[in-house]
Amino acid sequence: MATSNLLSKPAASPAALDHALASGLADCFLPELGAMYRGKVRDCYVAGDRRIMITSDRVSAFDRVFAETIPFKGLVLNLLAAHFLRHASRIVPTHLLDVPDPNVTVARQLAGIPLEMVVRGYLAGSAWRDYQEGVFARKYGFELPAGLGLNAKLARPIVTPTEKCHDGHDRPVDPAEAARLAGGAAIWETLCDHALRLFEQGTALAAERGLILVDTKYEFGLDGDEIVLMDEVHTPDSSRFWYAASYAADPARPEQLSKEFLRDWLREKGFSGEGPVPALPPEVRLEIARRYLDLYRTLTGAEPPLPAAPEDPRARIVRNLRAAGILEGTLVAFLMGSASDRDVAARAQKTLAELGVATREWVVSAHKVPDKVFKLVADLNGSAQPLVLITIAGRSNGLSGVTAANSVHPVIALPAFSDKADYLINVHSSLQMPSETPAVTAIDPSNAALAAARMLALADPELKARLAARLGAVRDAFEV
Repeated sequence: MATSNLLSKPAASPAALDHALASGLADCFLPELGAMYRGKVRDCYVAGDRRIMITSDRVSAFDRVFAETIPFKGLVLNLLAAHFLRHASRIVPTHLLDVPDPNVTVARQLAGIPLEMVVRGYLAGSAWRDYQEGVFARKYGFELPAGLGLNAKLARPIVTPTEKCHDGHDRPVDPAEAARLAGGAAIWETLCDHALRLFEQGTALAAERGLILVDTKYEFGLDGDEIVLMDEVHTPDSSRFWYAASYAADPARPEQLSKEFLRDWLREKGFSGEGPVPALPPEVRLEIARRYLDLYRTLTGAEPPLPAAPEDPRARIVRNLRAAGILEGTLVAFLMGSASDRDVAARAQKTLAELGVATREWVVSAHKVPDKVFKLVADLNGSAQPLVLITIAGRSNGLSGVTAANSVHPVIALPAFSDKADYLINVHSSLQMPSETPAVTAIDPSNAALAAARMLALADPELKARLAARLGAVRDAFEV
């Protein structure tokens, strides 16, 4: 499929679409924010009482994540979720705090309730298959009337909850088990009430746009004793939509706007979640993208804010999070051979703090836990923000060598020593690096920090200006 003919309405340029197809947002690792939790679609960080969620262009089906990305999918999901969370706040408190970038949501950090509240207005998808196979009542604890057909409208919406399991395969549960997982019958009843009211609202909003909200799922968490709506709401990943006119014309084959297109394509290929994950060809990825973008337009009545020219979404995210005060933007990672090296690190960190450069530190020994060093450096290689590593280790400085041999970022060795004899041994160990191991050695912690800052300034004009001001102050101090 030619990209120039993909979109029926003005949106991204063909060049931007081609770029998104080749370089979608597969991940966005921001080590400054701390440990990352990677879900099927989102990369999540916790910063105090806030959760920062970056919605990628990854796509999943049958609880499996595909290697290929879908152009602009993360942007559509994130902005649609924010759109409907703002509507939902009229019914129940939500976790939404801010959307500093089209792919990023800042939310309240909650204690998640391990249930997905799946609400269905029609007998479709897995519910239809369970109904046909006669296992619906066993899975969910209640019966549906006999004689219903495919895609039949139910007399009233029903809740078919599933337990969120750590292995990614959610498990259907009956009301008694759901109440236990929710923390009691009263909480379960409140969750059902919230879910049904949200579904009623979503149904009305969809109807205004000529759509039917077929089924969806809601997730809730607790902020103390307060029940709060979390995660995505009424997006193509969490919901199934049909065009109302097509359902009226042929209830058995309504035209839909959801991820079900991908599931149907996979079933045709003989894949339902087991075995190797098939590759998604470009034409399938583009068709999924078209459906996501059309759903955004249909549900919001607006054009999605797509780039007019090719852009690096990770660089844009860093820039916007920096403008929002969430990131410093550049980072120095301190890798130390032992906790006793923290005193040396602290002296370098003081200089970096004066320059507004963020720092993080890890204690890892190249001699005792080399596998952890390899994994850490590999993770840092995927950083979306500019990064310099300062390694601190004494005696046989294997840490600096292993790091420099495997890092795509600059490495500065800052040997730790306690006296002159120790100094001679440690400095020699840091200087005597084999080929293809480009570790720069600095003895003074402040100089190591300044060297790291100057490297980072190549990607940070504001840092470059701060360094220039610092140089000016040093020159002024020596004027006679």
